Amino acid sequence: MGRFIGFEHILNRVPNNFLTRWIVKYINIKMKNAESRYYLRIRYRCPKVGTYGSGGTVTKTNSKAFALYLRVR
Repeated sequence: MGRFIGFEHILNRVPNNFLTRWIVKYINIKMKNAESRYYLRIRYRCPKVGTYGSGGTVTKTNSKAFALYLRVR
């Protein structure tokens, strides 16, 4: 695990579209059914031109990509 207990960065700049979000949701459902201690967390990144978020995050509708983090339940 990283320096913060509870989450670890997995992937960056995953395209923000319906298919990739659905895949992450499907994996989380499978992990929950397997009684895993972990789940995937999405943080939206890469704002579209003219839209910016605060604290390094962007809303789902205004982002071009997202990052995945492994979190502890």
